[in-house]
Amino acid sequence: MKKLLLLIALFISGCTTELWAPEYKQEVIDGFYVKSDSGELFVTASSSAYLFKINKNFGEALTLSREVDFYPSFNDFELRKDNTIIGVVSLTLLTEEPSPELENQLLSLGFKKDELLKRYRLTNLVEGKRFMVEGDLPLEKLEKRQRIAIAQPSTFSQTAGKIVATPATIVIDSVVVVPAVFIGATIMAAGGG
Repeated sequence: MKKLLLLIALFISGCTTELWAPEYKQEVIDGFYVKSDSGELFVTASSSAYLFKINKNFGEALTLSREVDFYPSFNDFELRKDNTIIGVVSLTLLTEEPSPELENQLLSLGFKKDELLKRYRLTNLVEGKRFMVEGDLPLEKLEKRQRIAIAQPSTFSQTAGKIVATPATIVIDSVVVVPAVFIGATIMAAGGG
């Protein structure tokens, strides 16, 4: 009997672990725009966009990536219930021995020499907000798209703001969708008086 109870307890704990494990969505990033005066990074994907607050050095490093070859990596990205997103972005210089001028520029931007890779790397935690895109954005696209795995909240309801894109401007209009269960519970509580 004890063995059966132990087996059931192990089975239930395994089910609970699977139940609470985050669901991952693959997002394909196809462009980015750095607005250095306000410290913002605007990232575009197929049907959504992300707006991140970044520091000046990270913005300059991203702009430098248009001229210098870096290997980007994206880790631990998580979309939260309030539609904020958080994750870690790393830029690793592809060449082992940069010119002295480039090396000084990298060091001034906060790059450090990775002892294992023997290359310069900059790692930054980014936090921002997710929006849904309507229309085509008038931004420069990446030559090579990047895939990112994003952990989704377990009870995700679509609360993304809307971005209405026109050739001249990008207008961000936040729209909040209240889940129907919440409305039903409110009506029942009001009527149950």
